[in-house]
Amino acid sequence: MVLRNRAYSAGAIVAIVFTTALMWSDTAISWWSGIIEFALRINSTATQEVLDSRPSGDADLHALVWGGCAVAVGFAVNWKKLLFAFVTLFGWTVCVEIAQPWFTTMRSRQLSDLLGNCVGIMSVLVAAEIVKQVRVRR
Repeated sequence: MVLRNRAYSAGAIVAIVFTTALMWSDTAISWWSGIIEFALRINSTATQEVLDSRPSGDADLHALVWGGCAVAVGFAVNWKKLLFAFVTLFGWTVCVEIAQPWFTTMRSRQLSDLLGNCVGIMSVLVAAEIVKQVRVRR
């Protein structure tokens, strides 16, 4: 893989390692639950309807954190290798999800989490392709 910049590469590695550790710990659920509860308490009239319609579990957290990792990876690799890098990242998320029960008792393998991972990474891929097309047209 052709890397663009060592700082971006280091950032991507740190993001992936941090996210992997978060997914393999018991703290991810408690942090995310705390954020959701805070949103419900702080302005329930504005947030109640949205939070009630969100999927159960933490698939939205998965989309958010793995999407963030995809952004970091996107900055680290060359445009030509972007699709390969994102497929590799998704493969890593599958490994993380499979290994999750070995590292934590509160989390288990869930298809919804994998779908969240995929949505996060695919969203960044779509955004990157739009940016690429806009740059080509200029």
